[in-house]
Amino acid sequence: MGNGSIERRVVISATVAMAATILGSGALIFEAYQSGARSDGEQAIANLLGLGAERAVAESVFASRTGDRALPPERGGPLSQYGWICWRADEAEELCRSTAFPAVTVPRVEGREPGPEGVPTDLRFVEVVGDDGLHYRIATASFVPRLRGLPPHLRGEGRAARRERDRRAQRSPDPPFLPGEQFLLLAVAPMQEEFERSTELARIMLLGGAGAVLAAVLLIRSSVRRGMAPLVALTRTIEGLGEGHLEESVHLAGAPTELAPIVDALEQSRARLAESFAREQRFTDDVAHELRTPLAGLRAALEVALRRRRSPEELEEVLEQNLAAALDLQQIVDSLLLLRRPVPAAEDAEPVDLRAEMERALADLGEALQSRSLEVVYHSEGDGPHLSSGAPAVVRRITSNLARNAVEHADLGSTISVTTRSGAGSVTLVVENRAEGLDAAAARRVFEPFWRADQARSAGGQNVGLGLAIVDSCVSAMGGRATVTTDHGSFRIAIELPAG
Repeated sequence: MGNGSIERRVVISATVAMAATILGSGALIFEAYQSGARSDGEQAIANLLGLGAERAVAESVFASRTGDRALPPERGGPLSQYGWICWRADEAEELCRSTAFPAVTVPRVEGREPGPEGVPTDLRFVEVVGDDGLHYRIATASFVPRLRGLPPHLRGEGRAARRERDRRAQRSPDPPFLPGEQFLLLAVAPMQEEFERSTELARIMLLGGAGAVLAAVLLIRSSVRRGMAPLVALTRTIEGLGEGHLEESVHLAGAPTELAPIVDALEQSRARLAESFAREQRFTDDVAHELRTPLAGLRAALEVALRRRRSPEELEEVLEQNLAAALDLQQIVDSLLLLRRPVPAAEDAEPVDLRAEMERALADLGEALQSRSLEVVYHSEGDGPHLSSGAPAVVRRITSNLARNAVEHADLGSTISVTTRSGAGSVTLVVENRAEGLDAAAARRVFEPFWRADQARSAGGQNVGLGLAIVDSCVSAMGGRATVTTDHGSFRIAIELPAG
């Protein structure tokens, strides 16, 4: 059906199924009716043949001897209401034919095995259309007359008729029947009324079926439209969503069971989009804020320096201040680029000792450790070096940012704990330090760019809230996982990397 609407597909499919069901049921009903009518008609002819065969054969024999081969209907006894023909089985020529026999093509009647005396056997039926355009049913049967002892109710005649037949037999040089002599009978009955009833039934069933299909189409179409109404409402709801309206939840009152998973999936997607837009908005605001401060300081320093003539020493001092501001800007831009570009964690991958890299990173911050009176304690769980598989440059970014974060945020005079351990196919690095005032809700946001626990916005220093975001990005690129936990003033970061 191509890309047609669901309504059109359902209506067409249901209509075809309904039409096939109605036509199939109608055909079965019509066939059952015709079969019953045919059976009743054939049974009626068979019954009359059983009653009138003896009389018809006797009349045919007497008529053939007198040369009158056409008998009026009343001479056929019970068969008088039908047209009939009689043959001797061993002769091709008719003995007698009823004058009521219609103008129809007589089927060829072949010889048959004789049956018991007095009982028509081997009945066969055929339906034909006469020259008058009417429909007839023809029955053929084999019959062996009974010579003596025929009951009156089977003879189809009274006492006077029997005496008349006996007188004919006495005047005839030969008896009417020979012992075991076989005759073939053909009786034709009109079935025009039956045919017309069948035709009328077929017409009624076709008209009724067409009306039922039409009614079904209208009903199905109406039902499908009512069923599709929630989809239309859902479409309008989705169309109403936009960047400024993502806080509105996707809700569909009275949604059918089949649409509930779709509504739930759309609501989850809306929530993720809303969170993503909010995060991007925060990120944009943070970038603007962080870049505005050093740029403002750089501009102010240049404007002050240009207000009057300066000595070479003063100009050198201004240039040094501007260089420091430019370095801050470069650090921020480099960190942002690192977050927005894929980390080449798979390039030049080789085993890297996490403990050795962490010791080097903390050694580079020796002055900061000394000024804040911090102590570093190392722990190793498992034998041998704890090696991770990755690019050494990426691992150094992770360890340097972890070390800087621990040194800058640890409580004065506290201890920084560094633990490395090996697991099944992975190696873990845990950095823990004291950080009073940092609760679990705040800890869940530490990997967001520009987020800081005190929400401070300072122009100086390197703490712009990007360090742990870089750690999380690098760890994910290496196929690892970074987690944060807080416990009674203790801040713990654990990174799990593939083992080298």
